[in-house]
Amino acid sequence: MPEFGPPSGNKEVRDYAAILAHSFAGKPDDMLQWLAQLDEREVRVWRDGRHVTAGIVAYRIGQYFGGRAVPMAGVAGVVVTPHARASGAGSKAMTALLRELHAQGVALSTLYPATQPIYRRLGYELAGVRTGYRLPVNACELKRQPGTLRPAPEDDGLFDTLARERARQSNGHLERSSFFWRRLWGKGDDAAYRYIVEVEGKPAGFLVYRTKRTEFPLQDLLVADWWAANQKAARRLLAFFGEHRSVGANVQIFGAPMESLLFHLPEQKWKVDTRWEWMTRIVHLKAALEARGYPPRAELELDLEIADDLLDENQGRWRLTLEKGQARVTRAGLGRIKLDIRGLAALYTSALAPADLARLGYLQAREADQAALAQAFAGPAPWLPDFF
Repeated sequence: MPEFGPPSGNKEVRDYAAILAHSFAGKPDDMLQWLAQLDEREVRVWRDGRHVTAGIVAYRIGQYFGGRAVPMAGVAGVVVTPHARASGAGSKAMTALLRELHAQGVALSTLYPATQPIYRRLGYELAGVRTGYRLPVNACELKRQPGTLRPAPEDDGLFDTLARERARQSNGHLERSSFFWRRLWGKGDDAAYRYIVEVEGKPAGFLVYRTKRTEFPLQDLLVADWWAANQKAARRLLAFFGEHRSVGANVQIFGAPMESLLFHLPEQKWKVDTRWEWMTRIVHLKAALEARGYPPRAELELDLEIADDLLDENQGRWRLTLEKGQARVTRAGLGRIKLDIRGLAALYTSALAPADLARLGYLQAREADQAALAQAFAGPAPWLPDFF
């Protein structure tokens, strides 16, 4: 049996679930329930002889950059059984996964790191953020705003339609699979409240949230996801939060690093509550560069020389040609722009500018080429409302 691959049967799934529970102080049954919801191609284990010593989940989803969904493997549940943690099993399993993904043409991989050094060695780099804000309910006391919040069932297709609209205007958002939508909705005691925001009779946003009791009779509003497509929808959402002032303490909400929703508030009474950086890896260079969107007026030809000491197929000289927002990538060029694969990840997501990459030692390029890179990869700061 090969060292790396999908679980060969129920026993190996249970073994992986047991390692997950041990590593994350959870319950094996809860881990089994999670794994049972995933596609077979999304679960991988590493074997030391006949025993499972490590495991990985790689969600097959899309991630939006430049207005387009790029095929991405969202990595989670990377664990090694405690007695094998000095054996290199985790690095070996991740290396095997990246090579498998490249062979399948998967463009990117993104993860939230428990530790950064191992993932940097594997070619990942910080590439975006998940920022959580806490704002007092009484700071949202706007006058009654036009528009309505309509309760909606979880199968209302407007949620997905509006989320895709938001994703096309952002960098880093997911093209959610059914698993991610089910997790957002929750069930039983954890079921979320769901609303479509309508302005002048048309859908202009959505809100998904839960409540959490703090000190009786107060509660916090925990916003799992939201979107406001225009000024009126944004102000209606904030007014809705303010209408909870008799029992509401705080609103916890995720947003962009400079969240425009908060600009509607008269005072800066909000605080950054949480901040999680995520890392991205360019897995298949040609697929990644050709799948992303670019500014429609960018007419450029960029000669790259990529350094990737893990995936040899990405190494070497490439020519990136942009015309009318479309990219064509060929094995050609003079290699004037020397770029490490880690630096390319941060550039690709619009997390860092070329000048930042040069200061980090990831990029060597003339000033004119740096300006061309900045034009090609210009975009909003990357962020995610989802955690995985």
